Amino acid sequence: MNISTTSLSLETILKDGKIYTVPIFQRSYSWEKEQILDFWSDLIDLVEAEKDSYFIGSMVFTPHEEKNKIKILDGQQRFATILLFLAALRDVLKPSTITDASVWIDEIDRIIYTRDIPSLTKNPKLILNREDRMFFEEIVVHGNIRECKYHSHELIKNAYNFFKEEISKNISKDKEKFVESILDVIMHRLLMIRIDVDSDENANILFETLNDRGLELSVADLVKNYIFSVAGSNLENVVQLWKEIVDQVGDYNVSKFLRHFWLSSFGLVKKEELYKKLKKEVNEDNVKEFIQKLSEEATIYANLSSPTHEFWGDTEIEDMIENINILKVEQVYILLLALYKKFFSEKNTFNKLLRALINFVFRYNTICGFDPKSLESEYSKLAISVRNAKINDKEVIRKINELSPSREQFISSFINLEIKNKKLAKYILLQINNYLFKKQGKNEITTDINKVNLEHIIPLHPDEEWRKFLKENNIDFEKWIYKIGNMTILLKEYNKKIANKFFDKKREMYRKSELPLNDFLQGCKKFGIDEIKERQQQMAEIAEELWKN
Repeated sequence: MNISTTSLSLETILKDGKIYTVPIFQRSYSWEKEQILDFWSDLIDLVEAEKDSYFIGSMVFTPHEEKNKIKILDGQQRFATILLFLAALRDVLKPSTITDASVWIDEIDRIIYTRDIPSLTKNPKLILNREDRMFFEEIVVHGNIRECKYHSHELIKNAYNFFKEEISKNISKDKEKFVESILDVIMHRLLMIRIDVDSDENANILFETLNDRGLELSVADLVKNYIFSVAGSNLENVVQLWKEIVDQVGDYNVSKFLRHFWLSSFGLVKKEELYKKLKKEVNEDNVKEFIQKLSEEATIYANLSSPTHEFWGDTEIEDMIENINILKVEQVYILLLALYKKFFSEKNTFNKLLRALINFVFRYNTICGFDPKSLESEYSKLAISVRNAKINDKEVIRKINELSPSREQFISSFINLEIKNKKLAKYILLQINNYLFKKQGKNEITTDINKVNLEHIIPLHPDEEWRKFLKENNIDFEKWIYKIGNMTILLKEYNKKIANKFFDKKREMYRKSELPLNDFLQGCKKFGIDEIKERQQQMAEIAEELWKN
């Protein structure tokens, strides 16, 4: 492996006459507002502090097939942002009356794009990946914004517009002085380490080594680079499938998805070990099959975290998956990926397994508060057994029931339950309410979670009468306000105007309610600690029956 490193100013790269290209498989532009603000703040600090230099990190380059081009494998986000800044500066200067504005505009144009001879075609200094290149080029070369097709286009547009706005403010205030100072910062005082590697494959090895030594490179980036490096003649297909995976699960969830997939298919692995494990499993012979499987499972994973009717085609399943997401325990996806692959064609069986998992997660994590990460090993073993047809649906349920908290543990934890998550509180209360409807023989009656209002009986913002009552009865407001026994749900009878009023005024709301959950409240003469405890005890008994397999 041949590697050369050089410390240099950004001007050296901007004026070297080369065109830098981002390989088609590299990620799209991803700098959000926070990173753009940080970059702008650093530039302004340099202008004001008049420091000699500022280190912007390293960039990794490899040779291109064409002599006048160089591939950039790391650092393209910074490079693209700097060119967007220069384009914004140029476009703010165009209508201005600042002395020498036209000279600066010409100089910036020579920096951010080159002209092909003899055609005079303008080529931007940096060519981004397949999705972003035309959108980016239109802004950098022509100052025009096309219609945004991808999220990355919105980010590029936002960065450019932000810089235009901030530059305009500073130019209106300091005119030539600001332009001179900011260009001096960009060209002479931004320093970087240039790393030239002799091949893409060796650059990938370099990324691995740097990552082992603390460079912020995600598992997803490492996996992507490796998979592309062994794709061979399948590269175009592999690149497209990887893009589909990212589109399905979201750029920021790819690493999590990869690990959950691995746990579901191969075995327990720590995040930092995943890349090395995958390298041993995937090679040139099986990469096409692997990426195809990964793409299929990404579609399932995306519809676990955000279910669509187009994918599931069953509102009961969609409701149950929404309930799992309300409980916020993503580790259960490890097992659900396998259950889908094995049992989805048997709808009744799949539904039964989903209900069993909801009950288990609710008891184990939501009520008893046990760490969901502690179950990753169990979920992984179960998932692999399911995939290999070594365990049937009844045995899956038996296994999770063996891990489930006892009746005593559950009721004890429920009695002390406090909830600040409104959606979770509504879910619990609504499930109990619907259970009570069924006990009354009204099986056909259920209520949509989006149509109910969460009501704190002792309100979050008590009126003067409540405050007097709490003080006289020595009730610690903070201790009891988020108890589930102090909460209920209401429909159209909910009246926001009296939601903070004293209990005797609010009781009329509860008496208008047709929800059985409010029967207890309708008969109360007052509402304090004893009533909260009694109501929470009743709920605990119902919940233990409701959420058990």
